[in-house]
Amino acid sequence: MFKAVPVKYDLINLGGGLDQVTPTLSLPPGVARRAANFECSINGGYSRIAGYERFDGHPSPSVAVYNVFVCVITGTVAVGNTVTGVTSAATGYVIAVTSTTIVITKETGTFVAAETLNVSASPVATLTSIQGLSADGLTDATYKNAASDVYRADILEVPGTGSVLGVAYYAGDVYAWRLTSMYKSSGAGWTAVTLGEELSFNTGTAAILDGDTVTGATSAATGVVARVVLESGTFAAGTAAGRLILSSSTGTFSSGENLTVAAAVKAIAGGAATQITLTTGGRYETVVANFGGGTASYKLYGCDGVNRAFEFDGTTFVPIATGMTTDTPNHIVFHKQHLFLSFGASVQFSGLGYPYQWTPLLGAGEIAMNAAVTNLLVLPGDQSSGALAIYTRNDTSVLYGTSSANFSLSSFNTGTGAYAYTAQTIDQAYVFDDRGIISLGTSLNFGNFLPASLTMNIQTFIAARRQLAIGSTVNRDKGQYRVFFSDGSGLYMTILNGKLLGSMPIEYTNAINCCVDAEAPNGGTVQFFGSTNGFVYQMDLGTSFDGGDIPANINLVYNSTKSPRILKRYRRASVELTGDSYAEIQFGYDLGYRTANIDQPQDQTYDNDLRSSYWDEMTWDNFVWDGSDISPSEIEVTGTAENMAIRISSVSDLFASFTVNNIIVHYTLRRGLR
Repeated sequence: MFKAVPVKYDLINLGGGLDQVTPTLSLPPGVARRAANFECSINGGYSRIAGYERFDGHPSPSVAVYNVFVCVITGTVAVGNTVTGVTSAATGYVIAVTSTTIVITKETGTFVAAETLNVSASPVATLTSIQGLSADGLTDATYKNAASDVYRADILEVPGTGSVLGVAYYAGDVYAWRLTSMYKSSGAGWTAVTLGEELSFNTGTAAILDGDTVTGATSAATGVVARVVLESGTFAAGTAAGRLILSSSTGTFSSGENLTVAAAVKAIAGGAATQITLTTGGRYETVVANFGGGTASYKLYGCDGVNRAFEFDGTTFVPIATGMTTDTPNHIVFHKQHLFLSFGASVQFSGLGYPYQWTPLLGAGEIAMNAAVTNLLVLPGDQSSGALAIYTRNDTSVLYGTSSANFSLSSFNTGTGAYAYTAQTIDQAYVFDDRGIISLGTSLNFGNFLPASLTMNIQTFIAARRQLAIGSTVNRDKGQYRVFFSDGSGLYMTILNGKLLGSMPIEYTNAINCCVDAEAPNGGTVQFFGSTNGFVYQMDLGTSFDGGDIPANINLVYNSTKSPRILKRYRRASVELTGDSYAEIQFGYDLGYRTANIDQPQDQTYDNDLRSSYWDEMTWDNFVWDGSDISPSEIEVTGTAENMAIRISSVSDLFASFTVNNIIVHYTLRRGLR
């Protein structure tokens, strides 16, 4: 009697990231041999990355919504028209038209059923009913995409030409530098930041306060003081010297004249007030620091390598004068209530609690390194135990201590350093060096650190890009250190509870020139990058690369199901997806090391509607009743071979991020290879 061969089931849990060097038979089946634009999810599986959207302060394309009107269409209405409700006076921008529906976005007011719809004062339709969202997943994604394109058109590049030279996030606003100007995001787009003027003074005998109006006793020139920059001495001793940052002035101050406030002599002018200007060509690096105590004292500090360092409080821009002959620091960090700046191989720090004062008499000082500094990074620890890592291109040093009284520099790792702008901390310090991503974790011995290279299994990727490193960020919500390269590529490394889950490469359409991450007012992570095309983009947002497709793929390692010399007849597969939107994937597989002796199948497309809703998290008529946020795709698989390598891909600008959790392969065992 014939006995059927039992069907077996192989569960492949996706994880481990990309591995380009480990022998195939030594790898778990969920490891990727090739990948792009998937990331290791902190919850397991591989997630197709979210997109990025251009940013200038206008509403993001990703927040765009649409509304479907069921209509009796009697006139001509086209995409790009604005329809107006005759009764309600509501308006909407048309993004799609069918024989019975008009789909709008940018809705103002509230349309009502049975009213006439006009285009340019001419009736074109009667609104029968308001449908809201489309129940069909693909149609819903298509309409959302069309609405996003309308919002996207409102968002402009940073004014000027050339690359964005820097981007910063401070007090809920995004700032960007391009050419010789600084800009702030707003609801109306980018607005130029007024830099003001500076007036030097000396022999200060009585305090001048922010907000005072100073007058030149001889010239009669006046200026409104936005900031008093005390660089040395004290007003009490009559030795105060520094600069006044003026928000506005009239006339021309003269050198040596008395400066008065309300007719009282306060100081002596050092010369005429000069306009604060910026020279182009640098790369901005910024840090938010608090020298004064209290939440209102947080300010933005930065430098770019071609201008003086600066302080900015959202209104007043204050250049910082360190006294260096060439006062153009490259890197900046806030540590132990000191402002640290690097000038090539020289690291200098301000007086304790005084970012304007750089004289040793007030606690400032200098640390000489053996090569140009590439990164300054505060290492994890509390106020008493924290240390400062100082990286050069080929060496790592650690600065211990709390002030100039006990600062002590230790040469930590000779031969391992970091490329510029790649140092970040999550649970520990991470940098990008010739060998890839290097961690600097705290050891059990107090005050010491242990280095480790975390990307030895992707050395092919590292070797091709080690000279291209351009910047880095962290996404704390996803537990990721991210390093970016000038060719538009990047590497996302995911860490959970100190354990490396894996690294995956990404490929952006727009090249990154500078980037920043910060904590948003709501407590979440926000990340922005400035591109070579002059736009600023927000990462982890939307379904596209600024309106373009997100091409993504995973090619898993060849899986022999622990029996590399036994042929299997493959029958079926089930792919578990999770997400919250409609998604399509292409599923394919290679049999028997893709030998020409076996007919290799073509990739097939499978769709999943992962939309879901909850009673306490929805807007009426803008949700899907029967959506599901987890769904298996049942895949037809055929063929006989000793192993199979599965690949999953997606190329679209319609779909939000989704996660491939695991794959179950159905197979039966056959004979051994001869």
